[in-house]
Amino acid sequence: MVLSYKVMKVQAETLINRFLRTYRNIFSDKDFARMLVKMGIRASHEECEDYLNTNSCIFALKGNLYITRAGAFTNQFFSFKPTRKEVEQNIFVAGGRCMPFVDPEVLPSSLSFLYKGEELPQRIVELDSASAADMFALYGEEFASQYIAADPANAGIDLAAQNFELPPKVKLTGNSLESLVKYCGFRFGDRILCRVINWDLGSIEIMPVKRDDNPMRIQSDDLERQIWYNCLEKKLLESFDLTGPCSSIEEQLAVVFLDNSKKLCIPECGSVEEFLLQSRKVSYELFGVETRLWHSGEEVPAVGEWNEIEDKTCADNAEMMLLNNLSMPDYILDSYIKDQLFHKKYEPEEIISFLIPDSIHLAAEEHRFLLLHINSRHDILKKTYNWFADFSSSAIRQRALTLYRESGSLIFEIDRSATNLKQYPQQELVILSQIFSHVMRILEMVELNQETTPEDIDEIQLSLEGMECNFDGISNELIDMVETERRNGFVVIK
Repeated sequence: MVLSYKVMKVQAETLINRFLRTYRNIFSDKDFARMLVKMGIRASHEECEDYLNTNSCIFALKGNLYITRAGAFTNQFFSFKPTRKEVEQNIFVAGGRCMPFVDPEVLPSSLSFLYKGEELPQRIVELDSASAADMFALYGEEFASQYIAADPANAGIDLAAQNFELPPKVKLTGNSLESLVKYCGFRFGDRILCRVINWDLGSIEIMPVKRDDNPMRIQSDDLERQIWYNCLEKKLLESFDLTGPCSSIEEQLAVVFLDNSKKLCIPECGSVEEFLLQSRKVSYELFGVETRLWHSGEEVPAVGEWNEIEDKTCADNAEMMLLNNLSMPDYILDSYIKDQLFHKKYEPEEIISFLIPDSIHLAAEEHRFLLLHINSRHDILKKTYNWFADFSSSAIRQRALTLYRESGSLIFEIDRSATNLKQYPQQELVILSQIFSHVMRILEMVELNQETTPEDIDEIQLSLEGMECNFDGISNELIDMVETERRNGFVVIK
């Protein structure tokens, strides 16, 4: 975003990041603007509003009010029950159990747990990969292995070399249960009640919840916990209708727990992983090549009430509106320019033809403005471009740009032609959107992080290969649907 990359100074970015990670009160867009002024930053109301509504550390509330993740989840209760294998090894692994109460960008192995004011020691444990994957299931089956491999205990695992498959046994960073065993006789079946006390540092206070010695006796908190499970199920089902599958399971849970904190963040709470084992209405379901929580046994659709767009045939300047939806950050333009620099040429018209879908013809003024911007970026990049340093990234960039062009053009043609996206094959639409999003992330990583190891390159190449195969598998059916819509005369010709 312009506000975060062009307006803010380094010191101001640090201060704003500190605000986002530590401020816990509800605030308005005007409060945020006043804070920026104190930092010496000038930003329009629209820029402030855009920043607040797109920053992943901030939740939008009603009435132009906002709250940070730190404010939303600090001091809120959640719980989990260690498995028998964990208790036998006198440890527990955080995995996805702290979701969505902790920073989603922090690895679970980096979280710290405190009991009676003392931090629990960390220990490395070995588990079979299936048991380990279960602990990370909330990240999605497609990402669980990556989170496991990212644990420092597994520094020797090269997922790319093993086709992203985990070995039979993996190591994980666990947290010792010894003090809980010593002071309260913690054993299998007991629960750990948690409360985030410092969201920024990932510090979590824990309290053991003992199970009744008589397993046949029903305790009052068991009844409260069942009410909790029923409430979570109801709120998740409601969220599916209101917000759809969201961008991740983590976001789905974050919205539900934020909106229903008084009912869900209570000492008698259960855990999401236990809920999913007993629920008949909510389960893990495929969403393209990813996983989401959804109605059990139902396909997760790409289109619903949460993202329906009004009929575009009566919208003014529809093509330009679609172009805005496909607008590119500078790193995409830089990628095209660097691709040409690597091949020791500069053809700005060729770059424009890559950026703009074939069916769109820019007005002379629009073409001139875009050409000036390309020339400006080229002049800046050429001064510091190093052909030798770029050698390892060039092949990835060119391959990613090709997929970006193909997937972006297809998205544009679908948006331009479709009268009812619900008639399109839903999973194919989802996969197309995911491919476009993922390839943009690859291009961003290549452009903003020049230090890529051979292992990184191998992993990205494998990822691109998978996306290319997926695109080949879905594109023909979507293209056929676009052609069918065109033959039926639904495209507005101006």
